[in-house]
Amino acid sequence: MMKGTLSFASASFAERLVSFFLLPVLTKLVTPAEYAIWSQSIIIVGILMPIILLKFQTSIINFFPTWNNQNKKQNSVILFMLTLILILFFLVATITLVFDEQIAHLIFGDYQLSLFIPLVLGLLLSELLFEFLIALLRISNRIGKVSIYILMKGIWRLGTIVLVLIGIDGSFYVAFWSFVLFQLFITLLFYVWEIKPLSLVKAGLKKGRSHWPKVLKFSLPLVPFIILMMMHNFVDRFFITHFLGLDLLATYTAGFSLAVVITFFHSTISFMLYPELSKKWNNKNKTNIVYLMKKVVTAYLALTIPFLVFIGIAGVDVLLALTTDDYLISTQTLFLISLNMAIFGLFQFAHYIVLLGRGSLSAPILMTFVTGINILLNLFLIPKIGILGAALSGFFSTSTLAIIVYNMSQKNLKWSFPFLESVKILLRSLIMGAVIWQGMTWLGNDLISLAIIIIISGLIYVLLDFFGDKNSSFIALTKLSNFYIIKSFSKKIKRFL
Repeated sequence: MMKGTLSFASASFAERLVSFFLLPVLTKLVTPAEYAIWSQSIIIVGILMPIILLKFQTSIINFFPTWNNQNKKQNSVILFMLTLILILFFLVATITLVFDEQIAHLIFGDYQLSLFIPLVLGLLLSELLFEFLIALLRISNRIGKVSIYILMKGIWRLGTIVLVLIGIDGSFYVAFWSFVLFQLFITLLFYVWEIKPLSLVKAGLKKGRSHWPKVLKFSLPLVPFIILMMMHNFVDRFFITHFLGLDLLATYTAGFSLAVVITFFHSTISFMLYPELSKKWNNKNKTNIVYLMKKVVTAYLALTIPFLVFIGIAGVDVLLALTTDDYLISTQTLFLISLNMAIFGLFQFAHYIVLLGRGSLSAPILMTFVTGINILLNLFLIPKIGILGAALSGFFSTSTLAIIVYNMSQKNLKWSFPFLESVKILLRSLIMGAVIWQGMTWLGNDLISLAIIIIISGLIYVLLDFFGDKNSSFIALTKLSNFYIIKSFSKKIKRFL
């Protein structure tokens, strides 16, 4: 697990870092309205994907933990999944193109922006195929390839857009189209190279028909849950668009783009955690699951708490240094957006225990309740206090969701939240925060000064973590201290002391 996690984490971090540079590129080269169109398109694709994928990327891991493209029955089930995904996509695409102006008004708040609807559909198709490809590579234990392709995806996204906007001085519309077409072409090549679709077609649909009911019974209850979860996470964008306009949506999205670093932490952990929990659960190894959950949550907090402290002190300055004055956001709003994402990660970990113990049937009811709370809060708060209202709505509803799911998980498995370890991590983070605050006082808040301050404060936090309590240390929990360089450094320090 550790080797795969490190490989995937490294690639995901590099991909997020590369993609992160889209923030200064887009905000400095296109208008706030165009940046809002870009971000809203990404969100719409994210909402539609679980509907069309039918959560097959999760069920395939559950039913086929290993796959080598030789088992014809497995290939038949995979062909069934892929066929159903494509049928649903073309159905959604047809409806969307028929009502393109109405959908453009819903998404972008303007009927005239219907010219971007085909772009959204092209992006959706490429993302669907890529997501399913990653699931197939996971069950074939090609984590190295997963890591490479995820990194490549970030590079070609940035590279294509930069090439068009700067290299040939093209428009945002042309840059968007170029990225979509390139991603679709490369993803299809990956299928031919890695999956060999002909072997799936040769297996036919008949051989795997007996598995269809089981697969659908597992997947279908997850679909409304995921849809509702995506609505819960992103419904604020639609309210901001219609109440406040695309320019303020751009500001909110820019803040979100900085805070989204937190999703790297919990998505990377989740990538490897669920398969590992499934194995231990099937083996009735609940003692190890309790230990694993506490270890995982503590490691997550050791990454998340210092980032939240950083956002609270320097987040707005960093955002303005990366963008322009058009994207000014309050510290409270940016911090709440980040905290909301951090709490959502904790919900995800607890939900795996609920999913393994109770199945997925109760999930839609829970998300309907919490999404309803979020919608009501957005309707009330956004017209009154603007984008701060959206951030507050997300915080309250996500906190409610996390508390409910944590209590539900306790009925399946008595695992304890690491409160004591959290306090120790917070103390280390506050020391780091003091360094950031003092550094900004001395050096200022320009981009170079901020980069120096972040590097210095980051190194201080790493040292505090390394020599801190082993039960709350990220380095100790993830066994990074086993690497030779760290061990050698440790020995030298101890000799010196």
